[in-house]
Amino acid sequence: MSLADYDLLDPETLECPYPFYEALHREAPVYMIPQMGMAVVSSFDLIHEVVRDPATYSSALATGPQNLPGEIERSTDEELQELRRVNARANVPTLLAADPPHHARYRSLVNKALSARRVAAMEGYVREIVTELIDGFIDDGQVNFTSQFADELPMAVIADQIGVPRTELRDFKRRADFAIGGIERQVPPEQERAVLQAGIELQEYFLMRAAERRQHPQDDILTTLATAELETEDGSRPLNDQEILSILQQLQVAGKETTAHLIGSAMLLFIEHPEQRVKVQQDPSLIANMTEEALRVESPVRALFRTTTREVTLGGVALPKRTLLMLLFAAANRDECAFENAAQFDVERENAGDHLAFSWGAHYCIGAALARLEIRVAFEEVLRRMTNFRLDPAYPAPRHEPSYILRGLQELHILFDKLA
Repeated sequence: MSLADYDLLDPETLECPYPFYEALHREAPVYMIPQMGMAVVSSFDLIHEVVRDPATYSSALATGPQNLPGEIERSTDEELQELRRVNARANVPTLLAADPPHHARYRSLVNKALSARRVAAMEGYVREIVTELIDGFIDDGQVNFTSQFADELPMAVIADQIGVPRTELRDFKRRADFAIGGIERQVPPEQERAVLQAGIELQEYFLMRAAERRQHPQDDILTTLATAELETEDGSRPLNDQEILSILQQLQVAGKETTAHLIGSAMLLFIEHPEQRVKVQQDPSLIANMTEEALRVESPVRALFRTTTREVTLGGVALPKRTLLMLLFAAANRDECAFENAAQFDVERENAGDHLAFSWGAHYCIGAALARLEIRVAFEEVLRRMTNFRLDPAYPAPRHEPSYILRGLQELHILFDKLA
């Protein structure tokens, strides 16, 4: 098939995008899609070129196409419009949608909250969470690995770091899952109201907790943000509510959703490639490299966006000023020019860590160290206590969320053998 035969938003292309990625690499590493008003960039080297040059390729001008063909028509109901307006207060440019030097001011604050020292100190309690989760199903021989494990671990960790008491975790997770679902996938009008209301409830919860942290500081991310001083041209000032909400919302998606997706995807990779699972169980020191390889093969963030600030030529293609670019990180991570036998899952791959799953440069994922810690600890304990993973035939074959931004499984029902 040629590129002309593919529709970027077709459900089957979203479910299995890899032939599409191969066609992009073969025919047009910079692929103009006029009807979508954007160019798709798929090669490893060209995406590197873009992310190294924020002056030419801006994150601040656009974070994504506003009206992709085929998107669900948005209701113009006045109440819904008001809910959208309130919910949009978190949409101020801080991390993902900001350029240097503006971006660096916010990033420095979050760097403090996710410092190497703090992340390293979290390993013990991350392992406690993992152990408790596995204890809940280890004697059953079966589990919905996404909902009972992959989703639960990062949600518990990020909730702890935001300052959510364990007694409130269930309500927090319910609101968060609903609100994040509206970001990750298209929602029809009848669901949009509930998604927006959940998002607003979550925002109010964050602001309430931030006010408490100013009075009673603790050693967590929320305290760091609530008490931070942002350096500006006019001197330093506290973060305002909109900035706190923006950063927390991004940390929540990056800290929970993408990590959960990768844990689920890595388990499916082990099921599809049992010989790789055997290698890792025989040599647990491979878990760190396995994590990098899983990030490369099943990148949880498929794509992010940039906008050109001037006329520029990229990969031999002339791009006018204000051209929207979709950077397909997932395609770059399967580029044969960067990774030999790129479609193969190989836990011993020497350059697995060269992937772009966390982007690169100024916008390198700020939670990468925490994500790696959670994934490593998760599989250290899973592989120590379980083996012989296989799909549960009582359930349909696993499918992915129909999102063109994130990639993750809807459900993963598996059978396993308990190790002594």
